[in-house]
Amino acid sequence: MIKLSDYDFLGSIYKNTKAYELFEALESIKKQTHQPKNIFIVFDGYVNNDVLKVVNNYKKFLPIKIIPIKNNCGLGLALNKGLNNCKSEIVIRFDTDDINFENRAELIVKELEKGNVDIVGSNAYEFDRNPKLWISKKKMPISHKSISREIIFRNPINHPSVGFLKKSILKLNGGYRHFPFYEDYDLWIRALYSGLKFKNINQELVALRITDQRARRRGIKLVKSEIKLLFTFFNYSIINGLIFMPFCFVRIIFALMPLKILKIFYNNFLRIKIKT
Repeated sequence: MIKLSDYDFLGSIYKNTKAYELFEALESIKKQTHQPKNIFIVFDGYVNNDVLKVVNNYKKFLPIKIIPIKNNCGLGLALNKGLNNCKSEIVIRFDTDDINFENRAELIVKELEKGNVDIVGSNAYEFDRNPKLWISKKKMPISHKSISREIIFRNPINHPSVGFLKKSILKLNGGYRHFPFYEDYDLWIRALYSGLKFKNINQELVALRITDQRARRRGIKLVKSEIKLLFTFFNYSIINGLIFMPFCFVRIIFALMPLKILKIFYNNFLRIKIKT
């Protein structure tokens, strides 16, 4: 059997992280067919005692390394600090409330080992509270060309599914930056216009927890990030910035839309329903 390259998992927890969700995420990491060299978990400010107990328990049989930050700085800066501490050339992101399928890391590493891409993601299932009951599927563009085309109007990479080459990301002004709600979208835009290559595996490798997600990702704060995202496009391409403007306007409408209507729109038009 050919030995696969080492990789590190990277995640971040904070005051609102739930212990049972973290338990489910780490349990899915424990079952990976290709195990990580390290698991770096950033403590972004205060962490609840029950969450700390879960981490300490899994430290007994997983290579968990804690990176503490005294005061909460937000996901982007927390991930950036974690990324700079990673030891392996390949880094795979994980969200501490999502589920990683057993072959996720193996397939991501195999793609990155080919040497023709810098960033690899996948499709994803979505669930509410029961991680074994998927309610929808989030399909993504597959090729670099299609990802480059779709990035103008939507985020073409599922962040919790992604793996990348550390050196490629760090070239982007150090990697992640403070960008509430869109730390990843901002990063992909900068990566694309800096010449990095993308790919999505046409397979569901993660299950994303969407409980209360849409309720959190709305309002004036989201509108501010949408406008900031527009300027990310303009910084690299005036033409693409102008193309993104009408989509930005529509996204702002979604951000201010009543939650019930927003859920109906997502469930009927933006997701593939899974029949039970």
